Amino acid sequence: MARGRTIARDGNAEFANDSGGYERYMGDATEASESDVDGREGEETTRASRLARGEDADVVESGDESRLRENYDDEFAGLIRARKEAAQTETRKRWNEGAATPRVAFDLGQDYVRRVSVAYPYAVVGSSRGDVVVCDVISASALAVSPVAHKKSWKDADSRPLGERVLLGAHDGGAVTAVAMTKTEKIGKHGLGLVSSGGRDGIVRLYEVCSNSAALHEIGCVQHDDVVTGVAFARGSLWTTALDGRLCRWATMPSAAAMAEFASSRHARESFIDADDDEFARPPVPELTKQGEWRNGQPTLCISACENTGLIAIGNADGSVGVLSADSTSFRDNALIKAWVAHEGSTVRSIAHCAGNGIVTGGGDGVIRVWKMMMDQDAGFDSLPMRRSNNANVRPQLVAELRGHTAAVVSLATGCAGRLVSGAHDGTIRVWDLDLTCSKPGQRLKAIRRDARYAVLGHTIWLGGTYADDDRIICDGANNVLLEYDFSSTPDDGDA
Repeated sequence: MARGRTIARDGNAEFANDSGGYERYMGDATEASESDVDGREGEETTRASRLARGEDADVVESGDESRLRENYDDEFAGLIRARKEAAQTETRKRWNEGAATPRVAFDLGQDYVRRVSVAYPYAVVGSSRGDVVVCDVISASALAVSPVAHKKSWKDADSRPLGERVLLGAHDGGAVTAVAMTKTEKIGKHGLGLVSSGGRDGIVRLYEVCSNSAALHEIGCVQHDDVVTGVAFARGSLWTTALDGRLCRWATMPSAAAMAEFASSRHARESFIDADDDEFARPPVPELTKQGEWRNGQPTLCISACENTGLIAIGNADGSVGVLSADSTSFRDNALIKAWVAHEGSTVRSIAHCAGNGIVTGGGDGVIRVWKMMMDQDAGFDSLPMRRSNNANVRPQLVAELRGHTAAVVSLATGCAGRLVSGAHDGTIRVWDLDLTCSKPGQRLKAIRRDARYAVLGHTIWLGGTYADDDRIICDGANNVLLEYDFSSTPDDGDA
C-alpha cells in the first residue's frame, strides 16, 4: 500500500506550490524508509558491503539522502523553469497579437497628464498645471507631490512665442515639459530614488522621494535660458537639454558651499499655496553644481541617456542627431562622438537607444528611423567612449524606416526586447518589430520600410510619453490618467 501511494504521488506531474513539491519529496523519502522487508534486507546487504570496504554507514546514508534531495530539487527547479518559459511564451504571443488587458494605472484628478517617466513599479507624472507627482502604478495611488513646480508663460497656446510653437508644436501646452526618475533602489533609510522635472519656465528641479513623506523633497534646482525639453539620469549625474541649445551635466547633490549657504538662509516655514492668485511660494534650495556643458548651436528637443554604454543622444530642431560620451571630462574637447542629419526638412522630437548598437529617432513629420552605429566593420559601438581617437570611423547606418504615424512622434520606448513602442500626437501608440542584435560583424544591412504590427487607439493628441517592458505598456494620452496595457495576463485573469 505504501508503495502504491508513492507511485500515485509521482504520477501527478504538477504541484501547486513549493511546499507541495517538497511534500512530495519528503513523502517519497518516508515511503522508501517503510519499504518491504526484502528491500530493507537488500539495503542492509549493500550497507554491509560498504562497511566491509571501511566506509562509514552514516556517511553513506547521508550521501544517498543528499543525492535524492538534489534530484528532487533539480526536478522541482525544472518544473518552475518550464512554467516560467510557458508564461513568457504566452506573454510574447499576446504582444504579437495586441491582446492586452487595459487598466487605469493612476488618476491625476482634475489636472491633465503631460509627461510621464516610469521606473516600475513607480512613475513620475508632470501635469498641465505644473504639478509633479510620484505614484505607485500597481496600487494606482500617489506617493509624493510637488505642487506647481513649474509655471506656464501664457494663458493659451496661441500666445506662446512663434519659435516655440514651431519647434514644440501645438500639442505641448503643459507647464511640465520633461520628467525623469532613477531606478527604484532604496537610498538610505527612507529614500526611494531621485526625480527631476523641467518646465516651460526654464527651471530644472531635483527631488528625493522618501517613503515616509507625502512631499517631494526638493534638493536642488538650476535655470536654463529657455524651455526645458529633456532631463535624464546617467553615470551618477543629471543631464538636461533646452531650447537654448545647451546640453548640461549636473551633480545630483549640491556642493558643500551651496549647502552651507542654503542652510544659513533657510527660513523655518512651510511652503504654501496662495488661494488668491494660485501662486506657490517655495522655500529656497541650493543650485546644483554644473559638471559640464556642450553648446549645440541648435535648439535641442529631446535626450536619451544609456547607462550601460555611457552614451548621451540628443535630437535637434534642424533634424540632426548628436551622440556624446557621458564619460568625457570636458564637453568642449572630445565629448561629441558623431553628428548627422537624421530627419532632413523636419525636427527630431524623440530619441532612444536600443540593443544592438542602435539609435531610434522620431521625427516631427511622423517618420521613425532606426540607425545602427557601425565602426571598424561593426567591431562594437559600445566601446566608443574609450576609443575617441577613432571617432572619424564611426558611421550611422540607416537600417529601417517606420511609417504609420501622421503627426510628430514624441515618445519612443525600447524596453521590450525585439519591440519598439512609439507614441505620437496623432493619438496612437504603435508597436513595431525591432531587433538589431541578430546582425553579424561586417554584415551589410539594407534599409527597409516597415509597417507597425498594430496600433493602440483611444488616446488624445496630447499624448506625451510611453514606457514599455516585457510585460506592459504604460502611457498618458487619456487626459488625466495613466493607462497600462498588460500583456502578462489574459483579460479573464485581469478581471479575476
